[in-house]
Amino acid sequence: MYVVLGTVIVLGLVNTVIANIFGDYDYREGVSVWFRGIFVLAPHPELMAEAPLGFQLHGLAAFGLFALWPFTRLVHVFSAPLGYLTRPYIVYRSRDDKLGNRPARRGWDRVG
Repeated sequence: MYVVLGTVIVLGLVNTVIANIFGDYDYREGVSVWFRGIFVLAPHPELMAEAPLGFQLHGLAAFGLFALWPFTRLVHVFSAPLGYLTRPYIVYRSRDDKLGNRPARRGWDRVG
């Protein structure tokens, strides 16, 4: 997953830097319009077909990222553990007779 995520980020950065330095393609007039069209269910595939290969690969890698997302740990973005912010602090203590080699820390009194 990190490889796909890194690929999307690197392709996006490289394409943006190349487009801004050489200025031969303005992705704001092509790829951006195509991407916004996806959200309103009116994509214009000819805009992406005219885009340079780097932008097409970036879009393909991004779709791959979205396809893999539910099967990775990134799915936890959609289930934010907000309960952790308000739950009480829980101290886990050992009930074994043998406490180990370390002396007990201050504030950690033995239960029982």
